[in-house]
Amino acid sequence: MTPHGAALAWRLLGEALLCVLWVRGSDSPLGLAMILLLAGGSLLRWRMPMPAWTVLIDQAVIVAIVPSWPEASFALALPLFDASAALRPWWALTLFAAVFVLQGWTLPLAVILCLSAAAGACIGLWAREVLCLRTAADAERRERFDLARLRDDLLLSSVQAARTAELAERARIARDIHDHLGHELTAAGLALQAFQQLWKEGDVQAGELLEQAVGRITHGMSVLRSTVSGLAPRRETGIAALEEICRSLSDAPPELAVSGDTGRVPSHAWAVLEPCLKEALTNAARHGAKGAVSVSLDVGPRIVRLSVHNEGGVASREDGAGLGLRSLRQRARAVGGNLTTDTANGFRLICVLPLAPEDAAQ
Repeated sequence: MTPHGAALAWRLLGEALLCVLWVRGSDSPLGLAMILLLAGGSLLRWRMPMPAWTVLIDQAVIVAIVPSWPEASFALALPLFDASAALRPWWALTLFAAVFVLQGWTLPLAVILCLSAAAGACIGLWAREVLCLRTAADAERRERFDLARLRDDLLLSSVQAARTAELAERARIARDIHDHLGHELTAAGLALQAFQQLWKEGDVQAGELLEQAVGRITHGMSVLRSTVSGLAPRRETGIAALEEICRSLSDAPPELAVSGDTGRVPSHAWAVLEPCLKEALTNAARHGAKGAVSVSLDVGPRIVRLSVHNEGGVASREDGAGLGLRSLRQRARAVGGNLTTDTANGFRLICVLPLAPEDAAQ
């Protein structure tokens, strides 16, 4: 039952009592018209919010009918209830003056009016409390939605930043090789061609050209080493990183089964696969799983798939409700992939990420 429904039920009860009074003690058509008018007002208040001052209209109609049908004074309980339910009881102050002037106070009338005022005030306070709770719940849900959207934006930005940095590094390497190494190799090739011709002719300058070509090649190798020197990672990445995670997070390191060309997996995909493997092995160790753990990585033409199966795994918070898995699922979705879990036979975590066309073509 809601406050809105309770208010409707009270109005219907009042209308029913008025109908009983009209049937038993009067055949006045004005009384019937008043009942129908009050019923219409109750339906309007049920279907849409009405201003509190509209109870004055009901009061005016009732006061006009009381001289011809004295029992109509009991109908004043309805506008009194509506004014109290709207927490505007002063709109019903005219009731007391009207009743006193028309026919005076009676005990049944006083009891009904007091009950109506109390019921209206209780329902009004109830409705206000429900509204406050709903407003607070809506604000909390809005904040959670904003935080989730902000987190997704941050994850997507980090992935895009990593992708941009990767493309920028590729461009730098290509530029350095073209500007420096390519120049040296081209000069060395021309020197070797000249050496070959002079050597056939027995010219003494052939030896100088050979030394010049060797020097060019040596210098080109030095340029190549300096170009790739900044590529050496500070920590293991790719397959080496997955193997290191298996060794460090498990007492009995599982064997990592690999299929496909892992060289086609971009760095931003490894940045998602590595924490997925960490989360799965950490959950297995935390919950004391006794079953065997198997890890497989499959690189296909369009996707890369990481599967971690723990035969003795338990659902616990590994069923997708954990904060770690929710974060990993969002990171996977940020790069167009997905992360799923299955607890039908132990616990299995599967992370599937797409390979972009430029990655698949490498």
